[in-house]
Amino acid sequence: MNYERLTRKQLPKRVYQLLKRIGNTGDEMGLSVFVVGGFVRDLLIGSPNLDADVVVEGDGIAFAHAFAENEGGQVKRHRRFGTAVVVLPDGFKVDVATARTETYAHPGALPSVNPASIKEDLRRRDFTINAMAMALNEDRFGELVDFFDGKADILSESVKVLHDLSFVDDPTRIFRAVRFEQRYGFSIEPHTAELLQRAGSEDCFKTISGQRLRNEILLILKEENPFPAIRRLANFDLVKYIHPRICVSDELAELLDRIRDMGWCPNWDMALISLIALLDQLSADEAVDVSERLALRKRHTEALSLCKMRLPDILQRLDGINLQPSEVYRILKGLPVEVLRFGMAKCQGASDNILLYLTRLRKVRRLVNGNDLRRLGYSEGPLYTQILDETFAAQLDGLRGKSQAIQFVTDRFPL
Repeated sequence: MNYERLTRKQLPKRVYQLLKRIGNTGDEMGLSVFVVGGFVRDLLIGSPNLDADVVVEGDGIAFAHAFAENEGGQVKRHRRFGTAVVVLPDGFKVDVATARTETYAHPGALPSVNPASIKEDLRRRDFTINAMAMALNEDRFGELVDFFDGKADILSESVKVLHDLSFVDDPTRIFRAVRFEQRYGFSIEPHTAELLQRAGSEDCFKTISGQRLRNEILLILKEENPFPAIRRLANFDLVKYIHPRICVSDELAELLDRIRDMGWCPNWDMALISLIALLDQLSADEAVDVSERLALRKRHTEALSLCKMRLPDILQRLDGINLQPSEVYRILKGLPVEVLRFGMAKCQGASDNILLYLTRLRKVRRLVNGNDLRRLGYSEGPLYTQILDETFAAQLDGLRGKSQAIQFVTDRFPL
């Protein structure tokens, strides 16, 4: 079946034309080229996805260089896996891979790869709905390549593995199965669910690095509504692999709902805020255990530590109390946005003070600086810091304009 018309209709014009040019480069090199995986899945589902993963039957890195030269882009390559990323002049990225097979030295290991056909490449993937491709060469453009009935599973709303050892080869697929099921409102196919349950009960994650496990958990927490996936993991008795004392409760659901209700901003790490919520019921030492087990990044570990060691006291000081803006600033200064946003969800009585800091106080620029003090005749030294801090506090509390600030300095600190 050919989906060129659907592709032209559903994709932005620039992306559609980009796919055509990718196919043209394949024709120039005599190589068969396909867009694969999630891009094709979401095209058929009707869900926006502009992450173009391209597979080449042949030398994918050579293709990436040729395509980048045609487009004026740059190539970042990874020879071990025969993959590359083409970064176009407008910043758009295209992932390119050589069609390949994968073998695993032991369960959970990173794979060894060898060149292969598109069918063999698709056979190694996690689920049938992710094992489809669409041809990009001019004479086949839009042709669906579906050896494993992925389209049928989309129509039946099923998440199904390609073979019985799928979760043994790569246990992180367990988390992906749950994530896709909940994202699309699908169901994990019964035999797949049985395989998943069996793999989970045998502690297959002991072979997985903390980093790989972390990445899958953060992808779940990055979903628009992560709680259904977390609850589903609990149903499979898998949350214990994050920490055995995590309780997937109504309270956790309400906390995550309040986080979602705050809206979304590109500058927020929503996965981190949700992770803080997931680990909120743990002690500080237990949170450290999770940080080490999942090899969390330094920023994540520091945010968790702040939430355990400082945030409870801060929320108590802000809860339902009308403070001067300068005092709110002093209490909250320097805390990461994610910690503050979690604090708003955790303690609604403190949310007005935190919101004041986030929306106004942290953006205020000082009216008086060191150069102004020198011009006024003050000698440099420890007094500078006191003058600047007190003047800024007065500014936060209502001082307006530079002249008022200068007057405050000369009245408060006469020469």
